[in-house]
Amino acid sequence: MPLTLAKCGTLGGDVEQVAIIKQLAERHPDDDFYLLGRNTGEFPHEAGLPGNVINIWRPTLQSALREQLNAAGLNHPGLSIDEQRTVRQIFGDLGVYEIFEEMDAHVWWVGQHGTTNTPLPSVQRPGEVTKPHDWSAYYVGWVITGLNRWRDRNPVKNEEIWLNADPRNYLKLRDLKWPLRHPVISQFNFEHGIKHERYGDTRTPGHVPLYDDLQWDDAGDGVHWQNNPFIWQSRVRNVYARLEINGLAPGTPFGQLLERAYANGLPTFDQRNRFGIFINEARREVTEARSRRVALRDYVLPLQPDFIHGTWSAKSQDELGVVITSAPWEQYVPKLASVRSTFTTPSSGSGWATTKPWEAFAAGTVCFFHPLYDTQNNILGQTPWLSDWLRVASPADLRHKIDHVNADEQLWTALTAAQHELFEREMTCPSWLQHVEERIWG
Repeated sequence: MPLTLAKCGTLGGDVEQVAIIKQLAERHPDDDFYLLGRNTGEFPHEAGLPGNVINIWRPTLQSALREQLNAAGLNHPGLSIDEQRTVRQIFGDLGVYEIFEEMDAHVWWVGQHGTTNTPLPSVQRPGEVTKPHDWSAYYVGWVITGLNRWRDRNPVKNEEIWLNADPRNYLKLRDLKWPLRHPVISQFNFEHGIKHERYGDTRTPGHVPLYDDLQWDDAGDGVHWQNNPFIWQSRVRNVYARLEINGLAPGTPFGQLLERAYANGLPTFDQRNRFGIFINEARREVTEARSRRVALRDYVLPLQPDFIHGTWSAKSQDELGVVITSAPWEQYVPKLASVRSTFTTPSSGSGWATTKPWEAFAAGTVCFFHPLYDTQNNILGQTPWLSDWLRVASPADLRHKIDHVNADEQLWTALTAAQHELFEREMTCPSWLQHVEERIWG
């Protein structure tokens, strides 16, 4: 987890974790907030975080971890199963799991993870043990060990809060011993199954006072995966909760850029160009209809945009016959506010909502939606007029609407005013924040 803007990547999303911490810590100054996940190691005040934030990795734990990993000869690729177990034990020897158990509540951001992140009995090859990726051992497996120990103390009262902003990162780790009674806070509404390794605990849910509304997956006897007494299988609910706007709050990196832009005055209609876009390549392994490369080719390039910025592979740039460069972070808001309209496309081949429209709404730039973007209409569902205008049906429809907005100052003013009203209303107390605060503080 990068704690400073300088250590954030150019692909987006990195600023969100610190934004969550900052908002919660500022709203609850009488509580202490501990950074338990591994991070870039700054003292919290160096990252602009308030004094009630404590980074357990500073100043001594980070160096102690490195020393023990080096002493055990574990800083090399291709860890064996026994070496991965040793990594987990080293975190325990450092007292990390005891820190987990001391917490009153846990809030965790779902990042990249595997189906197993510590060596577990294989479900496909009986008698064998899984061998996760090394990064799972260093960054994921020990976290779940700590959370399992915390939940073991009271599996009903103690349940961690999960936040997920990436379609690729839906919870799929079997390491998680206890089912979730509460939904994952997300940017899309959906459900999926998940297996739970019971680590030899043969109790059934009837022996554990779990909530009656807990959903079990339709497998085996309805609780156990393929009737295996050591594996439960439940359902995970994911709920849309405006999580995509968490990184835009005042005091966050984007919020600071926005405050500077507002102080200088956003460009007027006459001071703006026609159309520009920030767009990263995302993954290629998606259907053509949801591909950003295809969207750039069919929707964007024919418009001859005033700028295109993003991170793209040399192969895709060659195929498209275009050169695309990234823009420095400090130029993001000024560039976005330099045009009358922009465009947002599906992320990672999904229909999820993302931050991009909200950034445009804040910058006073009309943001049009690709037909397969935010397919549940979570962003605009309560604003029918705005939804009708911003959603486009085809490349020709996009061109028509961009030209219309570009030629009609009154229409541009009405659209940007409606967008900004929605932005301000949702930033006051977004759903994700309400979910977290209700879970922790009631």
